[in-house]
Amino acid sequence: MRSLLLRRALILVVPLALLAGGSAFVRTPSKTSCKPTAPIDLEAALVGDPSGGPFGVSAKATSRTGHDVDLEVVLPDSVTHLAGERKMRGRRCDLRVDLRAWDRKRSEILVRATIIEGTARLTRVVPLVIFDEAPAASKGREKVNSQGERIVEYSP
Repeated sequence: MRSLLLRRALILVVPLALLAGGSAFVRTPSKTSCKPTAPIDLEAALVGDPSGGPFGVSAKATSRTGHDVDLEVVLPDSVTHLAGERKMRGRRCDLRVDLRAWDRKRSEILVRATIIEGTARLTRVVPLVIFDEAPAASKGREKVNSQGERIVEYSP
């Protein structure tokens, strides 16, 4: 009778132990992306403060395929080009462009690197956002509530 109870307990305990500590016994493969890695290494950054006058964009692109990279800085209408080459071509490109923003509205400067292999066009883009500040909260009207305390009332 005891052996029967012991056998039933083992039958219940062993699967539960395997389920609880299953990760120690069973290794799941790590998740990998189905997207291929880009054959272009691209880095871009803003240099300086756009609100304080002229500022710059620095960009580096490298081809991992051996083909030439076309590196280009695309400007919105509110940003003017002052100095430096906006387009460059080579296996390793390193450029610096000086710019000026004429208004303080949100704008995106695009740094684009392209490789052409046969009939395939491989492109990588880095957006650089300037003046991406949330609008200031509008201040409501100051009032006095029924207890005589000063409050600020906001309207929708």
